[in-house]
Amino acid sequence: MNRPHSAYDGLPAPLTFVAAAAISLLPALTLSVRGSANRLLFLLLLLSMIAAFWRHRLAPEARFAHVMRQYWPVWAALAAQFVAAAVSTLAVGWDQPRVFADLRVLDTPLRMALFGPLFWLLLAVPAGWLKQLQWGCTGGALIGAAILHHQFALSPGERPTQILFSNLLPFSNITLLLGMFSLLSIGWSDPATRRGRIAIALKLAGGGAGLYVAYASGTRGGWLALAVFAFVFFFLMRGRAWRKLLAMATLAAASAGAYLSSDFVAQRVDDAYKELQEYRQGKELDSSVGTRLQLWTAAVEVFKEHPFVGVSRQGYGQAMQDAARRGIITMRAAEYRHSHNELLFNLATLGTLGALAILAAWLVPAAYFARAARSPHRDERTAGTMGLLLATGFLVFGMTEVMFAMSMVASFYTLMTAALMAIVARQRRCTVVA
Repeated sequence: MNRPHSAYDGLPAPLTFVAAAAISLLPALTLSVRGSANRLLFLLLLLSMIAAFWRHRLAPEARFAHVMRQYWPVWAALAAQFVAAAVSTLAVGWDQPRVFADLRVLDTPLRMALFGPLFWLLLAVPAGWLKQLQWGCTGGALIGAAILHHQFALSPGERPTQILFSNLLPFSNITLLLGMFSLLSIGWSDPATRRGRIAIALKLAGGGAGLYVAYASGTRGGWLALAVFAFVFFFLMRGRAWRKLLAMATLAAASAGAYLSSDFVAQRVDDAYKELQEYRQGKELDSSVGTRLQLWTAAVEVFKEHPFVGVSRQGYGQAMQDAARRGIITMRAAEYRHSHNELLFNLATLGTLGALAILAAWLVPAAYFARAARSPHRDERTAGTMGLLLATGFLVFGMTEVMFAMSMVASFYTLMTAALMAIVARQRRCTVVA
């Protein structure tokens, strides 16, 4: 493949090729190879540092400072959680020096704060190379489905909570996203050619694999995300309103059909309703729904008592133990390491600053991608829609899980945001030049 002319032509081609290979492998390896997402993030960070030695060969508009003047809001949004965690640690540590003994809590948000140099490096990668991550998404969805199926086969009659090195919830949520990305990347395939038709068939299989994992895992947060994705597609669809309404009605009918025809789906939905009613009656407080409601209540109480900087990430466990002693939650619920809600967990541990930080991490990239998703240019529109699903998906997943509790997930979100933004930015640059 010939490398097109760009403002980044001063960078060595092998460096950008390795960067392209790393980002393409990310979706396929994240859930199947322990530590792969973090290793790929630090490899790309190293490559960005190496690329800095060639910065004087670049056109002025391709240099780091110029690029960041354009995209600093997204970098600031992703770095905000690290800033909030650091401020909370310093503020709480002023009175409780023990929190300084565990600074590992800064490790995960630090990965998100590295967005700037990672994005700058990926902007140097030709768009054609970057788009090969579509095959990582398809492969990742297929691999995730195979792993989940095998894991469930080893636990007949049970719903395992751990899949390889990941909790079931983030595993199934990310696999669902990869399946959606696989379907959306059909926009980069040409149905008029045999190669394009084969690619579309493979991507449809990847989409089916993502949906299979969402169904088989029984993660109700994933089912909720599918409903949100449907509304996203509703607003992005082109055509008359009646066609959009027909598509939504078809989806609603399909959802109702799944509930009525599948004992598994019906049971999961009915169990949620039953557990909610039992919680309201003061029974079975430690059920799946009951535990979440307890943790959410406790998080709100902790936030009321520490509204500005929270109790710090290090102090969360002690705060829950205190809540249990006060009768706010049960001792069993106090053993959970997070609140099973991203926003409430940030409110309790990092206060108002933390809540603003997590909202920024979702909403600022979503706003950027929403604009791209309406573009008339196929490459930009496809990448923008993928990015919009990434941001909104994590927002919805965060209602029932703390996705960013794992460094692997933080690395995945940061790198996928950087890669999809780079595709959008390169397409816009090409459009302006043309």
